[in-house]
Amino acid sequence: MIQHRPYTQKVDVYSFGIVLWELITGLLPFQNMAAVQAAFAVVNKGVRPIIPYDCLPVLSDIMTRCWDANPEVRPPFTDVVRMLENAETEILTNVRKARFRCCIALPMTVE
Repeated sequence: MIQHRPYTQKVDVYSFGIVLWELITGLLPFQNMAAVQAAFAVVNKGVRPIIPYDCLPVLSDIMTRCWDANPEVRPPFTDVVRMLENAETEILTNVRKARFRCCIALPMTVE
């Protein structure tokens, strides 16, 4: 979209990966950059947010697939939903390991 290519759902898939990263870290991506700098870095230098070392591999995989530099390689949302559904038990049983920092003030339950 930044490169003025036709807008497709693949832009939203990239954005979903960013939102997932924000939920996991509790941070804003590219905090040390202005919006224009961040856009340039993402498009021209392939810059992506740093995934925390303690992030569940399944969530790391989803994010990196959503952020692929080639929009055609990014999964469709149907695949993203399937990946999340397949990982649901792992995510729910390891939520502390996944360290959803923005949500960890109170213990999360399955209820």
